[in-house]
Amino acid sequence: MKKYYLILLSLVGISLFSMGQNYKVSGLVTDYSVGEPLVGVNVIYGPGKGTVTDIDGIFNLNLHKGEYDLEFSYIGFVKQTKHITISNKNIFLNVELKTLTLDEVTVVGDLAKTRETPIAFSNITPVEIEEQLASRDIPLILNSTPGVYATQSGGGDGDARINIRGFNQRNVAVMLDGIPVNDMENGWVYWSNWFGLDAVMRGTQVQRGLGMSKLAIPSVGGTINITTKGIEAKKGISVKQEIGSNGYSRTSLGMTTGRLDNGWGVTFAGSYKKGNGWVDQTWTEGWFYFLRVDKEIGNHVISVTAMGAPQEHGQRSYKKRISAYDTSFALENGMTSDYIDNLIIKQVPLDMGLRYNPNWGYLNRAYITDTDTIFPGAQKTSTANNYYHKPMFSLRDFWSVNDKLYISNVAYLSIGNGGGTSFSNTSSLDTETNQVNLQKTYNSNLNIIPPYFNKKNLSSDIMRNAVNNHFWLGLLSTFDYKINDVFSLSGGIDLRTYKGEHYREVDDLLGGNYFLGDGSNKTESDTTKKYEGDIIGYHNDAIVNWGGVFTQLKYQVGHLTAFVNLTGSLSGYKRIDYFLPKTLSVGDTTLEIEYGETVNYNGQTYDYNSEGLKTNETDWKYIPGFTVKGGANYNLNEKMNVFINLGYLSKAQRFQNVFDYENNLYLEIKNEKVKAIELGYSYVLPRMTFNFNAYYTVWENKPADRRQFINDSIDPEIRYSININNMNALHKGVELEFAYRISKNLTIESLLSLGDWNWTSKDTALIYNDNNQLIGERPFDARGLYVGDAAQFQNRESIRWEIIRGLYVSGSFTWFGKHYAEFNPLDYNPSVPNSPSFDDEGNPRQSWKIPNYYMVDVNAGYSWNIKDVNFQLRGSVLNLLNDKYITDAQNNDSYLGQASSGFDANSASVFMGMGRRFIVSLKVSL
Repeated sequence: MKKYYLILLSLVGISLFSMGQNYKVSGLVTDYSVGEPLVGVNVIYGPGKGTVTDIDGIFNLNLHKGEYDLEFSYIGFVKQTKHITISNKNIFLNVELKTLTLDEVTVVGDLAKTRETPIAFSNITPVEIEEQLASRDIPLILNSTPGVYATQSGGGDGDARINIRGFNQRNVAVMLDGIPVNDMENGWVYWSNWFGLDAVMRGTQVQRGLGMSKLAIPSVGGTINITTKGIEAKKGISVKQEIGSNGYSRTSLGMTTGRLDNGWGVTFAGSYKKGNGWVDQTWTEGWFYFLRVDKEIGNHVISVTAMGAPQEHGQRSYKKRISAYDTSFALENGMTSDYIDNLIIKQVPLDMGLRYNPNWGYLNRAYITDTDTIFPGAQKTSTANNYYHKPMFSLRDFWSVNDKLYISNVAYLSIGNGGGTSFSNTSSLDTETNQVNLQKTYNSNLNIIPPYFNKKNLSSDIMRNAVNNHFWLGLLSTFDYKINDVFSLSGGIDLRTYKGEHYREVDDLLGGNYFLGDGSNKTESDTTKKYEGDIIGYHNDAIVNWGGVFTQLKYQVGHLTAFVNLTGSLSGYKRIDYFLPKTLSVGDTTLEIEYGETVNYNGQTYDYNSEGLKTNETDWKYIPGFTVKGGANYNLNEKMNVFINLGYLSKAQRFQNVFDYENNLYLEIKNEKVKAIELGYSYVLPRMTFNFNAYYTVWENKPADRRQFINDSIDPEIRYSININNMNALHKGVELEFAYRISKNLTIESLLSLGDWNWTSKDTALIYNDNNQLIGERPFDARGLYVGDAAQFQNRESIRWEIIRGLYVSGSFTWFGKHYAEFNPLDYNPSVPNSPSFDDEGNPRQSWKIPNYYMVDVNAGYSWNIKDVNFQLRGSVLNLLNDKYITDAQNNDSYLGQASSGFDANSASVFMGMGRRFIVSLKVSL
């Protein structure tokens, strides 16, 4: 009997133990539209029982066996309930919350979703931006994603550049709330225009490769999607103050109402920054403003947005030899002592320090009285400044017609005004300071130094502005229709018209009375005398009209999601030049009048400004383009998925490869062509994520960055501007991402990107004129040369530890390798005798390889609440170890004094990376 009692007691004990055993229920809660983890989501499983998500959107519960209904609620989002059954194992949930309002991002934004969209992508959350951006330009935080190489270029605030998979930002589409912002003429992105966006970011997504956008945009290397906060945001107001190295200070204010009971929502942000810059005379000052007003009207959400960032900053415009910054570092990295000895003899600047910027000098402006000339003291004066204001306005209507059909219409307007300041000629250096000798120019213009030849105070040199204004109007209309439970169809139109106004103007006469328009002192007339504010040098308009149509069919059933996308576009280009000869019809005669010229005809005098003259302008040139791409994602199980995508893109040449400076049409205008395929694999566990993808991209007809000429073989007096076609490159590589949550408070992340980007072409371009006559040949051979201008190898290791609730510390180690200096592959012309571009066996010589380098950054912060007020104290140290490194280089730079063509460190010009900097901030939120 005792034996049976023991057995019974054992069974009861086991039962009680089993009943008392807890199982872990955890999960990740994200914004369905942008994939951003949501912080502070309420996770409730009973009256007064539950938790909230942490800074990474993660929640953790310990529950007994049984069935539960978990309710997820967050202000501005639709409540969601998930029924779970706990048996004998832990549970991990992926929860996506949709906004209460109709969300245009899901229709227009073309954002990728995990385990659904068949492309490689990475999300940068607002929390990561808050912790790691450290008031840098937005591209620099994207170095935390595979395949990205971003630098600060010369070190000026707002002068950052970015490459993705070896393609520069002309071939990386940047979208702001679904609106394309790449320059309509050259495709570039000027990040100084987007200062302050971090204050209103809802999410940032980097898509690598052709991407998911339905539009016909230049997403060859990738797409950067930035979305801003609106009516879906949580109500709040915040003030933030940042203080950093080199006199940097920034004050920001943010406010959002969220969705009010009457359907209104307002988001506002403003910011002011000022600093001296790490590089000499790269000072900065700028404002940022953002206002978005949303209103729900029935099934519509109407949004009006206005934003802009008026700013001005100093620049370091030109690269210099390594020895100009640090001769010891130069010798360690390939420069030879004999070459440096020669530079010493030639009195070329050496050892000026990593902050050296040649684009400034000392200027002591005179104060002239009736009896004396007084010099109050020399001031540092920059000869390379950028100033710009590009406000953008948009009006949106997002209409939910019914449960199956959504229509979005976006009208937007961008008005840009500004330019860059520079010295008129190659300036002489002050041998004592190795800076621009502005005082010598000023004294000469003012005629205050013997022998006083400049009696009329003619300015031999001046400060001038290169002005680049624009007017850009666009309409983007999109629909999304759910055909049935399996198929959905989307499409629309993309219309844009753009006018860029370009001219040079006199900014500062530097002590003189006037400047001659042709820059010489040979003739003086009212038409050639120029004063401050007058236009000189050039004056032209670039007009671009763009029309695009697009459609996308999506198939989703079970574990499979697939899509196919088709786009068509028509780019129209026209150029107007106000300095080229004008024509005037007088009877049966047509007069041609040069700029600044006077013509006498039949007793009548005509000049360039006479009424009735016809401005020199081109006819319209229309170039079609198209894209075909598709892909599929298959979820193998709850943990693994694979995807494939492929595409073909035919892209119109940019404006500068269509018309030259004389309004002549280039010969041999052919579209760039891109063929790409990509494979990917993901493995996701509750505490671990692993992503792998491989890509293979062929780029054909890569355009020259500099103007190319050829003389007519039939009539050698005729010279043509030409495009050299069949210059091709192959970009292939693999990318890996790994993240592991060691514990609730400790996470490590790792990425590795291994690229192999090569030029592949050896050919002879045959050049035909408009009559289809062969007028010349242009051979080139760039086979096997590595593509320059970006690191092909990238590795990043990072860790984040939340020591106690609200207190964190994080750090990252980022390494770049296999980076070759920028060069023009068309310079490899085998027909040139004794060309230094080829070795003794006739093979192309590789560009100079930049030394590998790494950076270590650390971040820390503490967040606490006092009643309903939240305080966030953060700090970052960038380049903690103060490492010396080169970020940008030009091979065989011909603009260097005492230039050489050695394909080595002696012949390269470089930008050095910035040294150790810090920034701290305090943010107070209600």
